[in-house]
Amino acid sequence: MPLNSHLHLHSTSHPQFCYFRNTKSKMTLLTNLGLSSLPITHASPIPSYASRFLIFNFVYAYGLLATRFVKRYYGFDHNVCPRQDIEKYGEKMVKEGKISRGTLETIRRMDNAHANSVEGFTVFVAGVLLALHAGVPTEKLNGLMAAYSVSRVWFGLAYILIENEHLALIRTMFWYAGNVACVAMMVLAGKRM
Repeated sequence: MPLNSHLHLHSTSHPQFCYFRNTKSKMTLLTNLGLSSLPITHASPIPSYASRFLIFNFVYAYGLLATRFVKRYYGFDHNVCPRQDIEKYGEKMVKEGKISRGTLETIRRMDNAHANSVEGFTVFVAGVLLALHAGVPTEKLNGLMAAYSVSRVWFGLAYILIENEHLALIRTMFWYAGNVACVAMMVLAGKRM
């Protein structure tokens, strides 16, 4: 007899593929994402997605937001001193009519979003490692890492696409949301140490 009357053992045609299935409450999306606890009778622990979030945010900050490929596409990527490409060669290309001022400003905002995301990544790593070391509950850590990741993606998009001074406050809200998630990880870790 199962632990509870609503918990049944199901098997496929192969006995090695047996699994428990709770017929009263199906696993939700939040449970599958590691953001909610499983029923007490369930045998599997909540998976930690720390490595996935760390890898995603590294690739996002150092790769997807990097201006290297965009500058190469427009023809002003110089590997001798690439941090000066936008100011030195971008301005020259605008004067020569090879790119528009708006395009150069978008590339400049993308470069700034890249630099900010690289800076923010170190705070994220610190928060995640402290939380893992302190044993912060997995569903809380997964939720905070997801909040940081979503905030940073929206931050990057807002930084690149928003040109209006007043609407740029949206970017600031996403920046704060990501940093609050990092500080929350550190505070939760501190409470457990």
